[in-house]
Amino acid sequence: MAIIFDLGRVVVSWDPVGIVSAVRGPQGAAELAERLFNHPDWLEVDRGTLSLHTMARQAQARTGLSAADNLAILQAVPASLLPDPAMVALIEELHGAGHALYALSNMGHASIDWLERQDFWRFFSGKVVSARVRMMKPEPDIYRYLLVSFDLQAEECLFIDDSPANVAAAEALGLRGLVFTDAPRCRQHLVEQGLLPA
Repeated sequence: MAIIFDLGRVVVSWDPVGIVSAVRGPQGAAELAERLFNHPDWLEVDRGTLSLHTMARQAQARTGLSAADNLAILQAVPASLLPDPAMVALIEELHGAGHALYALSNMGHASIDWLERQDFWRFFSGKVVSARVRMMKPEPDIYRYLLVSFDLQAEECLFIDDSPANVAAAEALGLRGLVFTDAPRCRQHLVEQGLLPA
């Protein structure tokens, strides 16, 4: 079985409010994170079509911060993407059980460049990242790109993502899907599917 993982909020942390708090302090962090990250510009960063510097300039009006202050928050994102030890252990267990592991993530260049230094990649056979292919989940083409790139058959794949929309898009193409909530429940599902021993 090929098991395909999303990265943010599955394998690694993704906490916009925590990122803003770390850079600017907790006061108003939730509102500022919403204005900065819950915006089409952040999606274009993930798609690889907008630089962090340009986003920082364009965000000045909606955040009330200078471009430099916005940029400081955006540049703090990569180092905040911390691997979840429970998920790394599960990934190692799956690898040891003989499954081929892949990553499929919406992520900007700076974040994936930083994450590639992490040790857990030794368990993965490949990855597709939105900024590098200019496609994003839940667009069908990025799933097809993954399947073709690594010569995978959809019916022999399980896709794990915290976004129900992304999982539904995978299932529409014939992949099995699992909406991720936490590591213990993920492992239990894999046991129930016969992919790991109880």
